[in-house]
Amino acid sequence: MRPRSAGDTSASASAARNRSIERREKLIDSAVVLILLVSMGFPGRYTRLLGGSSSTLLEYGTFGLQLVLMLFSSGRDGVMSIKLLDLKQRYTAVYYMAVVFFADSMFVTRYPSEQIITCVRFTVTILFALWMADRYDGEDILRLICTAQMVFVVLTLLYCVLFPGTIFSKEQGEHDFIGFLRTKNNEAAELSVGILFQIARFKLQRARREIPQRWELMLFVVQGMMLFLCNAKGALFCVAIPAAYLLFVEGRNDPEWRLPLGLVYVVGSVGFLIAALTILPLMEPLLSAIGKDATLTGRTPLWRQIILVMTNSHTFTGYGFGMFWRDRQAVALLHTAFRSNSFMGTMTTGAHNVLLEYWLNVGLFGLASYFIALLASFRQMRKLERQNYIFCAAYMLWFMVMGWTERSMSTYEYQMVFLFLAMGVGSNKPRPVSRRRARLEKEAT
Repeated sequence: MRPRSAGDTSASASAARNRSIERREKLIDSAVVLILLVSMGFPGRYTRLLGGSSSTLLEYGTFGLQLVLMLFSSGRDGVMSIKLLDLKQRYTAVYYMAVVFFADSMFVTRYPSEQIITCVRFTVTILFALWMADRYDGEDILRLICTAQMVFVVLTLLYCVLFPGTIFSKEQGEHDFIGFLRTKNNEAAELSVGILFQIARFKLQRARREIPQRWELMLFVVQGMMLFLCNAKGALFCVAIPAAYLLFVEGRNDPEWRLPLGLVYVVGSVGFLIAALTILPLMEPLLSAIGKDATLTGRTPLWRQIILVMTNSHTFTGYGFGMFWRDRQAVALLHTAFRSNSFMGTMTTGAHNVLLEYWLNVGLFGLASYFIALLASFRQMRKLERQNYIFCAAYMLWFMVMGWTERSMSTYEYQMVFLFLAMGVGSNKPRPVSRRRARLEKEAT
């Protein structure tokens, strides 16, 4: 038997090290998929099987998992190289927004204990999203999201088998699919963004002349069927606009035609709100004649009342992040514009508009910091690698359209995770490959 040479020993050690790195990366990816799955709404109504406390356990369990991932995956040379807080200069505008939200909320809140928990949770969500943006490129992020989405769809199908009598809403006159989530709007929004990200991934695969895997095609079809059953026209609209842009406008070799996403979002969001409050009322006779509601199902009266309330009090500071709808005195100010026995006179579910929701909670100071962070993050779209731009464009267009008539003011749900993921990826100029891929290539050589 030939004795092993120093070269053989070195090659064997290198191969073992590469296998160890690959196992570590797969473990980290699996943890990220679990975090994304919980942000998508799991366990939802699976609490019937897992117990009422399972939702809280998973929420705070993934919160701890985010901290562990950010802490230990930063170490490259052992425990002593671990960074508790790894700040990057390119994310300065996002950090500034987080500081404004935190400081403003703690200054004005009437619920300090709940407020600090909410702010810490939200801040960790921001840092985790930026950690992901620093670690993965746009295509890797799409892969992880689609993997989590596949698990979400499988769990939905399993729930349909286990509880077939509960998968459609039971409200009078409605028979809409809700899966294991609480409402059809939640289910439809989640499915729509999942379908959109699959379209974005298919586009990148087509550019490389790759054929999508069978599970990806099946996932796309099943999600489309579920979204149709939700009977949510708004969700279809949310996916239609960004999908049309990706499929028919976004050019493979022409970055000059890329959208300035931050400016598009700000102008589109503000412009829609102005148009809804000024132009739609003038079109009421025409809309009524064709059976359409000029108030957008009661939203425009609510928006006018919110503007009136906020211009009279807490204009610049809001009521604290996530705290407006907990403040009975504040909510009562909105209810005064509606009959006490009406739905709007008792409604406490949100502003149904992202910008107004931010205004209620963090005031004009917080809203201004949000706009600054968006404009700074997406100021150089032409320099982004294509996979990064496609991810950012897909989500920001979806989030803009969704935010016209719905709200998003959560601490850990997917809308916020994807928002700050997009802002982080948009700040990475240029990023040809993810840090994960670069590290594996370096170790392999």
